[in-house]
Amino acid sequence: MNVDIPFDPQIFYSRQIVLRELGPQGQKKLKQSRVAIIGVGGLGSVSALYLALAGVGFLRLIDQDTVELHNLHRQVLYSLENLRYPKVEAAAKRIRDLNPNVEVEPIPENIRTDNVEELIKDVDVVVDGLDNIRTRYLLNRACAKHRIPYVFGAAIGLEGNLSVFAPPETPCLECVFPNFKDEELPTCDVRGVLGSTTGIIGTLQAMETIKLLANIGETLKGKLLVCDFENMYFVKLDIPKRSDCPVCQGVTTEKSHISERLAWLCGHKTVNINPSRPMLLDLERIYEKLEKRFKILLKSSLAIVFEFYGGVEVSLFKNGRMLIKNVEDEENALKIYKSIMNELIVEV
Repeated sequence: MNVDIPFDPQIFYSRQIVLRELGPQGQKKLKQSRVAIIGVGGLGSVSALYLALAGVGFLRLIDQDTVELHNLHRQVLYSLENLRYPKVEAAAKRIRDLNPNVEVEPIPENIRTDNVEELIKDVDVVVDGLDNIRTRYLLNRACAKHRIPYVFGAAIGLEGNLSVFAPPETPCLECVFPNFKDEELPTCDVRGVLGSTTGIIGTLQAMETIKLLANIGETLKGKLLVCDFENMYFVKLDIPKRSDCPVCQGVTTEKSHISERLAWLCGHKTVNINPSRPMLLDLERIYEKLEKRFKILLKSSLAIVFEFYGGVEVSLFKNGRMLIKNVEDEENALKIYKSIMNELIVEV
């Protein structure tokens, strides 16, 4: 920031404070608001950008991944200089540079049943930047339980959907999209995605969030906005509650049959492995040990990225979580994880 031009919030927000729909009181509401953005990829990076620029006072950024080259055509908070960095770390720095008036909390984690409620329970709105339905179901249930509005967005190819779920006032995600499985849904690496598709949906999510926080106009509560960008066709549908929805009735008790310790990321050949017990690693000490055996590709405040054998790239995070890239199967990924942790655990 140019030291000769001090940051003045009144000037920074002046063009939106004059809006009769917002005004000084609306701006104050934004400043006092807390938002969690789950996933800062194509959708979440755009939402985070516009929420920060609008002056939302607190943004919690949650993402498990690192920045890759194929992200950059649509994930607007990142540049070539951010490659291999944890997304939340690069995003937080970019947001602080753009608006030092916003508090940003980067959390390099994946959403699981054992952490989802803790991560969202103290925020006013949750914004969905996810790329899989299983995690969306976890998020939907936690938001419904704590009665936190959930701004849903999905985008792929030249299509997108948007809604605001806020039960018991509205239906929830599983009223509208029940019993979906990720293996049955298209992914960005197969269907493809245009950067402006995620840009439009992410921006609309930011708009809905701002309207919720500042009590502006009519939101998409109880509505589903379906967007076809190939033909520039938009339709807003009424979505009813499903009388047998277990989430809305607060009776969800089933446990996921999928292991939460290991999860494949969109694009395959990249697996996330969580530690079997909570831990906090001393990255400085671990770095000294790793550099004696492996080529270090990056060291940041949140992670160390290094080359393992056979073209495998490993991102080791402070909490013991590991991203292992260029692996073909779970068995090999777990072997790599265990071999690395067995060496490091002596010094942890």
